[in-house]
Amino acid sequence: MFRYKFLVSILSLFLAVTLAKGQNEDNALNYSYDRPTGTARSIAPGGAMGALGGDYSAIGINPAGIAVYRSSEFSFTPSLIYNTTESDYYGTVSSDDKFSVPVNQISYVGTFRLMRENTDGIVSTHFGIGYNRTNNYNRKSYIQHDGVESSLLHMFAANAYDLTPQQLDDFYTGIAYDARLLELVPESDYYEYIHAYEFVNDEGFLELGPVDGINQKKMITEKGYSGIFDLSFGANIANKFYAGASVGIATLTQKKESQHYEQASDEVYDAYIDYRLNNGFEILDDFFFDEYEKTTGTGINVKVGAIFKPVNSLRLGASFHTPTYYSMKMEYETQATAYFFDADNYEMTSDPGEFSFNFRTPMKAIGSVAYIFGTKGLISLDYEYTDYASMKYKSKNNEIQETSELKNLNEIIKNTFRATHNFRVGAEYKITPMVALRGGYAYFQNPYQEDYLNSDGKHFNITGGLGFITGNMTIDVAYLYNKETYIHSLYYSPEIPDNVQEPADMTSTDHQLAVTLGWRF
Repeated sequence: MFRYKFLVSILSLFLAVTLAKGQNEDNALNYSYDRPTGTARSIAPGGAMGALGGDYSAIGINPAGIAVYRSSEFSFTPSLIYNTTESDYYGTVSSDDKFSVPVNQISYVGTFRLMRENTDGIVSTHFGIGYNRTNNYNRKSYIQHDGVESSLLHMFAANAYDLTPQQLDDFYTGIAYDARLLELVPESDYYEYIHAYEFVNDEGFLELGPVDGINQKKMITEKGYSGIFDLSFGANIANKFYAGASVGIATLTQKKESQHYEQASDEVYDAYIDYRLNNGFEILDDFFFDEYEKTTGTGINVKVGAIFKPVNSLRLGASFHTPTYYSMKMEYETQATAYFFDADNYEMTSDPGEFSFNFRTPMKAIGSVAYIFGTKGLISLDYEYTDYASMKYKSKNNEIQETSELKNLNEIIKNTFRATHNFRVGAEYKITPMVALRGGYAYFQNPYQEDYLNSDGKHFNITGGLGFITGNMTIDVAYLYNKETYIHSLYYSPEIPDNVQEPADMTSTDHQLAVTLGWRF
């Protein structure tokens, strides 16, 4: 029963914000969305490696790329990421930043039965094992504005409507009520709630007590990553056709902490004070509402692919990625802390919540083409199709309430997201036989349907780098500029106008420097 109440709490908040068409990034998208990293060799040309191969991260795009190797290789890629996240909330611009130092990739590829002189049949076979990081969740956001004419408590009061105090959820409205941030409206014929910044005016309507609105701040700290351990196999047939497949074990760890703070403006209406004191309510100065969430998961997927070389200068590639089937666990906790004038203060913490579930990411289909200009350089293009509307939650047990709620959530996902068409293009030019200059661009189509606020969000990469060959050792250096714009809704209540509960416009920028060291033997 406790797990079911936890699930209802989470889904009720998700439904309230999503149906308002203001949800900025829900958990399903975070579990499924890739922000490409990997080797510096693959980063520099924008990740457009599906028809090229010969690089471990290229195998993650098209596993047939393993069959392009002409020797065995060990490589690893440390990197440095500097993220800045800027918010624009009612015209107040704020920013915060975060450093992280991940290992993008580490791998071994073995090449066997190499017979370069063959013009037909199997030229070589290949085996690879390694790890690629697929997403970086590390960022820190800060949002603020003074004089907002609404409150997070509006949403709690709306969600509590027509429920007894005993029926309130254990993570949001329930602990807000216990912290005296919500009260039952006196002498109401049904269960109607008034929040601590409100009063009932002479006309019988709810009105905000602080004259100049509410000063708001919110800080969001995100940590974690997702990655995949791949076992890959491939074969080179007549130096014309390259085939490959891989089995991947995906891992995901994501932590998110948010702290929402509100304080009344300096002046409040006398009627507000009179109403609350006459009804035995306390006068709120400020409050914090904190949320903590941790999700861990392990999953499995399969990739298959092929590269065809009709002539020496042209390569055509195609690959298919099955969905990743995750087994996940979410841990959750909330806390409300309220400070009242000349009265008691309250600090209420929910019991830790835990919910285990299964989740399926979208499948992917990738088409690639590359043209090789002799020994001087190349140009490459990847097209990727991903249907985010196919993301799906599934219950781990046979409880009818849990299954029903997850089916409702899957229906919302289907109506919120859409299929995307993503493009990556890259080029390489050999300055000398030992030095290569690379550059690229990647465009990721917005996965939200047009009716949602976040459908205007943008996501693209600009990349560049250098490659050096010194004997059996390769050194690749890459820089990636990743920019995303999105919407973050602090809260939503259907009881108040949209113009007094605007979302924040967010811009997240990553500057990543990656270095890959490789040894071929």
